[in-house]
Amino acid sequence: MEEETTIPQMVELVRARKLPRRQLIKTLTAMGVSAAGVSAIVATTATKLPAKVNAAEDAAMHLQMHDDHLTAQSQGNTSALHDDYAEHAVVEDSMFQVPLVGRAAIIARKTLGFAAITGAQITVTNRIAIGNQVTVEWIATGIQTGDLPGLPATGRAYTLRGVTVVIREGGKIVYEALYYDAADLYRQLGHK
Repeated sequence: MEEETTIPQMVELVRARKLPRRQLIKTLTAMGVSAAGVSAIVATTATKLPAKVNAAEDAAMHLQMHDDHLTAQSQGNTSALHDDYAEHAVVEDSMFQVPLVGRAAIIARKTLGFAAITGAQITVTNRIAIGNQVTVEWIATGIQTGDLPGLPATGRAYTLRGVTVVIREGGKIVYEALYYDAADLYRQLGHK
């Protein structure tokens, strides 16, 4: 049986010009991703992502693990988040030009974010699990009360829409991609 293609793999195929963007849009729409989510993912096809990751575990288990991850995130529980990432995990974040590689780098970024944002909330608007891949559409809100890299604190509120793709192996996150319009976030925070 042929293995299912993950969203990051499809994004990589578009980047390599082996899959038309139109086909990516059709596939994402058929998976149940909203128009806003499709737009966020398609917009990122201009940048390079890391190599493919295998897919194939029970979707219900992955949804529960994602619920646990969101709970730890909302509570600022860096210990639980630390345990949720594989040692070699890779996180692609639209705010950073290079991937965060390794658990320590990922937790350092999350800790910085917890310290810089007051009242942070993530509202899940759509979520799909296929194999070991969970795709989540979300709206994040908060107030930037502390400094972020290259972004001094402004005290301004933000509302950001995006999509996150999480891939796990052996119960641990090995790859996470956060797709959102970083330029919009910068504008809302009063930068550029």
